[in-house]
Amino acid sequence: MQQLFKPRKWRASALGILLPALCLPQVGCAATPDGHAAQGGSANATHTASMDLQWGKTPFGPEASPVNGDFTSGGHITYIRFPAGMTTPLHTHSADYVGIVVTGSTRHWLPGQPETRKLLPPGSHWFIPANVEHVSECLPGAECIMAIYQQQPFDFQPIEQASDIKPMGGRPSSE
Repeated sequence: MQQLFKPRKWRASALGILLPALCLPQVGCAATPDGHAAQGGSANATHTASMDLQWGKTPFGPEASPVNGDFTSGGHITYIRFPAGMTTPLHTHSADYVGIVVTGSTRHWLPGQPETRKLLPPGSHWFIPANVEHVSECLPGAECIMAIYQQQPFDFQPIEQASDIKPMGGRPSSE
């Protein structure tokens, strides 16, 4: 039998850490400080219900809530919340990241590549390599919560936008 799917190392490691620690909005999360799923009876087990998430402002606009690690200083899993209709400017990040849509509908697209303008409803995921110019957006109608996993600190590096690149959806939020 021919193997149709060969997982990449980044997917295996990212999802191996990310999926056990993520949760649906109605369910709590559990992870040890090193990002691995907590085992029953572990003194390090934690549980956080969605209504108890601690949200804070970020220097790049949306709000963030830590799941594991610190997105300002190293590897992390972090919820990012965009208001409905928010569209980022064209930007890059200095490290690869994997994202999973928890609520709302998003797009994370690359200029000049229409196939990347794919609608991503809850449960969808995407990967953006380091230093790749892209736009992230939350479609109108509902706020978007996304879980992101990175092995490096998170950064946001805006790119001066060419006049022929038009974001889809709303304009950047002032929140």
